[in-house]
Amino acid sequence: MDPSRRFSRLLAALDDPDLRARRAAEAFSTLPAEEAVSLLGGLVRLADRRSDPASAALEGALRAVRMLLSVADKDRLRKAAEALSEHEVLALLSAAASARSFDVDREQYVDREMRARTLGARRALARAHDRDLLVRLSTDPDPTVVKHVLENARCTEREVLLAASRRPQRAEVLEEIFRSRRWSSNRRVRRALALNPYSPPALASAALALLTAPDLREVAGELTISTEVRVQARRLLGSRGERA
Repeated sequence: MDPSRRFSRLLAALDDPDLRARRAAEAFSTLPAEEAVSLLGGLVRLADRRSDPASAALEGALRAVRMLLSVADKDRLRKAAEALSEHEVLALLSAAASARSFDVDREQYVDREMRARTLGARRALARAHDRDLLVRLSTDPDPTVVKHVLENARCTEREVLLAASRRPQRAEVLEEIFRSRRWSSNRRVRRALALNPYSPPALASAALALLTAPDLREVAGELTISTEVRVQARRLLGSRGERA
């Protein structure tokens, strides 16, 4: 059996998403770099339907890359991916900047009443049960405030999409959305992250890895995002036998 398919089945057999991510991170950090890169590239090419076990495995691998691997491990895998011309993996490990950068000096926070509150007060309110407050706080520029909103049981897709689609948006906030165990598997949320020009290319590439073909075509044609992300969307379409 192909090593990537075997590894995919091993990861998919683990019920807990965090355990899948830890198992993937252990493999990527201990295996020879070339072998780890080949496994990750194979997982990317296997997962073309979100309901498949291969997609659950890839989701664990993506969380491992984004959340658990050290900078040194990422550098090691990046060099191996370059040597092997594993472009799908290179996109996931990219150190390139986002198409648009967040300018702190020109930061816009339209909710003046909420901005007048202290950061501690906003973080506390993000744990409250008031839906109107959650909508307002979903546009907060502080990643911890948004993290508390995402973890709130009253939070709905509406609030998450507001945060994921906001422009301008801090990369740290977009990263918190991708890290969310509850919301990172949501297709519309992933699509919003991939289409946001403030998403770093590595984050956007991880978000689009499990999108459907129509979503990938939309990403491939979105001129506001980086060329790197658009090219990655075309690669994924090609690996699935789809036309861009």
